[in-house]
Amino acid sequence: MPEYFVGEGTLINAILVFIGGYLGDYLKAHIKESIKESILKAFGLFSLGMAYHLFQEGERANLVDVLLCLIIGGVVGYYFDFENNLDKIFLKAFKNIGSPEGFNTATIMFCVGPITILGCIMEGTKGQNSIILSKAVMDGISSVILSSSLGRSVAFSAFSILIYQGTITYLSFFFKSSVNQSSLELVSFVGATLIAALGLKLLGLKNDLKLLNFILAPIIAIFL
Repeated sequence: MPEYFVGEGTLINAILVFIGGYLGDYLKAHIKESIKESILKAFGLFSLGMAYHLFQEGERANLVDVLLCLIIGGVVGYYFDFENNLDKIFLKAFKNIGSPEGFNTATIMFCVGPITILGCIMEGTKGQNSIILSKAVMDGISSVILSSSLGRSVAFSAFSILIYQGTITYLSFFFKSSVNQSSLELVSFVGATLIAALGLKLLGLKNDLKLLNFILAPIIAIFL
């Protein structure tokens, strides 16, 4: 293996999440249900706080562009029904693993957001993976905590990380000239919107919202 290859950070990220997901699932037998519930609520509140911070980072984003990204991403996602189809694939491919809820929640939490996008862009355009490696460590720790409540299906969000982050990294690698500061601000605002929605879901306020159907919106924001 060469000293560095495009996508190295994403690969490490996926491995840490996979290991963390299984570790958290092992530990959950020793955790009370009330504590598991409090962990989920804590993640929900944290998501709302993170979203507020990211809204500030993307405050200069054009709101029309934000809406356009969400509409295009949502239309494509709902047309192909990403969330339900991914649930079906998950249940067929990973029998006896548990509910897709953990997989879906972890996929949104680990894949959507400007840290993910920025890390992938930096790795793809400049060969710098320090941001994505820092994210990998945080995701690994988070996967332990999250899977202690939602089960080991969280571990399989590692495949989402490989596909989603890998796609962004290689798109950035081949289309370096298309990425600029305004794109990152737009990504921040779009990502903040989805993370805020995730926070509401974890708090039990928007359980009917299919967030995975909007997962293309941040990618669209990069190149809009």
